[in-house]
Amino acid sequence: MQYKIRGTKVVSPYPVKLTPAEARLVFMLQKYFVPERIFADYFLPKDDKDGSLSEKVMAETDLLQIDCLAVDRRGIFVFESKDYAGWIYGHGGRVHWTQVLAYGKNKNQFYNPIRQNQAHIKAIRALCGDYPIYSVIVFGREVTLKVLEDIPKDCIICTQAGLYNALGSLSNGEILTEDEVEEVCQKLARGRVFPSTRVRAEHAAEIENIVEFCEKKYD
Repeated sequence: MQYKIRGTKVVSPYPVKLTPAEARLVFMLQKYFVPERIFADYFLPKDDKDGSLSEKVMAETDLLQIDCLAVDRRGIFVFESKDYAGWIYGHGGRVHWTQVLAYGKNKNQFYNPIRQNQAHIKAIRALCGDYPIYSVIVFGREVTLKVLEDIPKDCIICTQAGLYNALGSLSNGEILTEDEVEEVCQKLARGRVFPSTRVRAEHAAEIENIVEFCEKKYD
């Protein structure tokens, strides 16, 4: 089943509340990936201290949320969606990046999304094994990526407008077989945790509050 838009409602393979940026991202990805190989709003247990995923039922506070995953013959793509506006300045090795609004009048810092996605990748690698994994940070349509430095290999930073070109720029070729792709998708399906509606709503509300705060400062 594909993700669809009916009026203002998102229709998905399971009950889910996507943020506006996450919804736009998923709909764009359906034109690039096989829809059944896209996993939106993906929850899984956080790593245990020994680095392996726990097989026991986890408390909801121990869940790790990933905006979106997609799989093709090049590997696993781990997407982090950022629905910000303004200018973005970032460095791969620094803890915080900077968002600039109102032509420099307002500046906000936010946690380095590369580091944020590294935790997601660690959990996916523990679940799926040693397959190629790409980190993809996707900013919204109202963003200008001004200065980005020291970006790690196999990490893509782009806006939604440049998403297709960014994905097409990967030249690693088709590394996985179709059987391996199916195996990865099955592992992702088995490892997925479905939290309560409350947890999903809290995640969406948290993102919306951040965006609303930035928009007020922009105004």
